[in-house]
Amino acid sequence: MQVIHAETVEDMRWDVPGAVLGMGTLDGVHLGHQGLLERVAAQAAAIGAMPAVLTFAQHPLEIVRPEQAPALITPLPLKLAILERLGMAAAVVIHFTPALAALEAHAFVERALVDGLRVRGLCGGYDFGFGRGRTGNVALLQELGRRRGFSVEVVPAITIDGQIVSSRLVRSLVSEGRVDEARRLLGRPYCVVGTVAPGLGRGTELGFATANLPAPALLKDGVYAGRILVQGTFRDAMMNLGWAPTFGAGVRRFEVHIPGWNGTLYGERVLVFVLRRLRDEQRFADAEALRAQLARDRDAAEAVWRAGQPLPWPEWSLHC
Repeated sequence: MQVIHAETVEDMRWDVPGAVLGMGTLDGVHLGHQGLLERVAAQAAAIGAMPAVLTFAQHPLEIVRPEQAPALITPLPLKLAILERLGMAAAVVIHFTPALAALEAHAFVERALVDGLRVRGLCGGYDFGFGRGRTGNVALLQELGRRRGFSVEVVPAITIDGQIVSSRLVRSLVSEGRVDEARRLLGRPYCVVGTVAPGLGRGTELGFATANLPAPALLKDGVYAGRILVQGTFRDAMMNLGWAPTFGAGVRRFEVHIPGWNGTLYGERVLVFVLRRLRDEQRFADAEALRAQLARDRDAAEAVWRAGQPLPWPEWSLHC
């Protein structure tokens, strides 16, 4: 997949005869986004154009209202891997800046979409907004499309159990630890990507050695069952996210135990699939009480592993 990283309007250009472009933050690339991307691919195939997306490296609120910016569901490398897996041939990744935030909607369409990217079609969600103060909307796109020769398709919301599938809802579920429910909206498990770093060695002392990763901001603290993609292989995994209150560690950590793994993983890039929350993190009277609880946690995790939930797209390991 061709990827263009853009910090200015002038960066948004490519040497292709035309593209059908899906536009949005696309955080999570959930089932609603996937419905949009299906329309992009179908439109592009119908007119012999390139299916592509225009998306953001960070949430735009990080620039315009940083105090309201939400934690991302999906880091950029993983998002790009998913977009490619869903058939996108190219992506324009906007690294949002105050200058871009100040650009009027009309100017963005003319300079970026028409002159730079030479779009032949656009697909956007029903609530899509763009340009300074999000003053650009579907009606403006349709008006400019008639004038400048590109089509505009508004993709309706997708609902599950009467709820609109949205990034906001997915974030809410993950932040409450309801990862099995979030999975239904994402179409895959919630994932954490990171590089293994040295820890304090307490897991090894307890008989539950762990790989230590940067703590995900969005996920609720607690003990989870899941799987880890490491060195190209899926392995069962049990995870603890939190502050290790039994030891008074004082630093929020994401520790992943891989049963049967004996080698070192320092510096390895891994992908963790979080399948189910087992319990809250808690403080124990001593290390022996914690060890006994970890054994019970492993029994509970084994029930999740035995369920045999299929994990999609192992080729993600090539991108993340």
